[in-house]
Amino acid sequence: MSPPMASAPDDSTDPSPDFTDVPPTDLVKVGFIFRPHGLDGELKIDPSATDNPARFEVLPTVFVGPHPRRVVRHDIVSVRYQKTKRGTTVILGLDGIADRDDAETVAKMDVFATEEALGLDDDELFADDLVGWTVVTEEGAAQGTVVNFMEMPAQDLFVVRAPDDTEAMIPAIDDFIVEIDEEAERIVVRPIDGLMDA
Repeated sequence: MSPPMASAPDDSTDPSPDFTDVPPTDLVKVGFIFRPHGLDGELKIDPSATDNPARFEVLPTVFVGPHPRRVVRHDIVSVRYQKTKRGTTVILGLDGIADRDDAETVAKMDVFATEEALGLDDDELFADDLVGWTVVTEEGAAQGTVVNFMEMPAQDLFVVRAPDDTEAMIPAIDDFIVEIDEEAERIVVRPIDGLMDA
């Protein structure tokens, strides 16, 4: 069944999926909604899923929802920033989210954008793209699978789950990351004493 077109109700009152012209596979996570900000519908966004919070300034539209297959499209009406101990928080205003009550309905949801709108270069990847990739040592020994990427004040970390379900954190720096092989969806690492076995 085709979704409603021009006569559809406003996004703020329509909970149905809204990807009439954007398949979920074309959406890239760019943020996470912490909570409302103020009384006018603004949202506090964790932008750690993107390498640069300023990317929000070039996006005309974002898609908000719990996952890419259940999203609602919103035009961006304002972008500003707030410095915190954790880094930069994006304060985002969206069309269709007019007050705090509207903002509460999307709290704790993810924010997505299309690859085309982000204007990614062919060799650019977002942290979320690496979840599910295999991790191996320089000698080819399997270490596990990336299950999360954490942006920390000191350094970013890959969370890797081994076959025995134990987890290790690998700093995302050149000392430990030898190669990111996009074609093979594999990350080659140097073994870290005390964190991962060689």
